[in-house]
Amino acid sequence: MAEDGVVKEQLTAEMIEAGAELTQSLDDLGLPVQAAFWLFDPEINEWRLVIASSEAAARGPRAVYGRIQEALDQLGAQASAAPFSAIRVVEPGAELVRLLGTAVRTGSGIGRIRFQKNVINGHFIDDALIYRSAG
Repeated sequence: MAEDGVVKEQLTAEMIEAGAELTQSLDDLGLPVQAAFWLFDPEINEWRLVIASSEAAARGPRAVYGRIQEALDQLGAQASAAPFSAIRVVEPGAELVRLLGTAVRTGSGIGRIRFQKNVINGHFIDDALIYRSAG
């Protein structure tokens, strides 16, 4: 008897590098980034690059998306594995950012911490790759 299953979309080395490069580029542009991570959403079987910035609270997400587009433009082909459509801007106080911050703290640098199949305060995290989590 065969089982029907969904094949999980993979987080590629190119995506990992593009996310790190974008985070660094945003730092270079002076955008405060409190958290940056790839998050797998099993409901849609896709990865999302989540950027948490205090600018989203101060000036609104649209302003942050504008800075992200500027950073992507500067990176050119290097950023192709992190398309604008896969990026989500949130405020640092967003629940997911706070949850990850209680479990993983990276400091202000850019790390690459894989966080898979974990539960934080009752919330299941299927898969994430964390560059920064200021906690």
